Amino acid sequence: MQKIIGQLIEERVKAQKLGVTEFAKLIGTERSNVYDIFKRSSIDTDLLKKIGQVLEYDFFQDLLEPETLKEIVLRHSMTNRIYVELSLSDDDVKNLGIEDKVVSNLM
Repeated sequence: MQKIIGQLIEERVKAQKLGVTEFAKLIGTERSNVYDIFKRSSIDTDLLKKIGQVLEYDFFQDLLEPETLKEIVLRHSMTNRIYVELSLSDDDVKNLGIEDKVVSNLM
């Protein structure tokens, strides 16, 4: 069973050893509202962003469906690695000033 957003927030507050009153002040609300937040299954994105900043945690990552997360990771890894084969003579490599990089990548 997946935890609701309020439970995730409560766990992060406890993990950082913040008291409810202190946390309430940091997010600009009353202590009683914090207990309401801990019970919520949904939350306003602006409030979640503010809570995430205070707790230094990205709650949005926890809300992604596993398939969406896999797709993002796959897309990210594919865009970061593009290999191009070049036919360069030794003189071309020297003229481009990339001789050291080519040698270190070959090793």
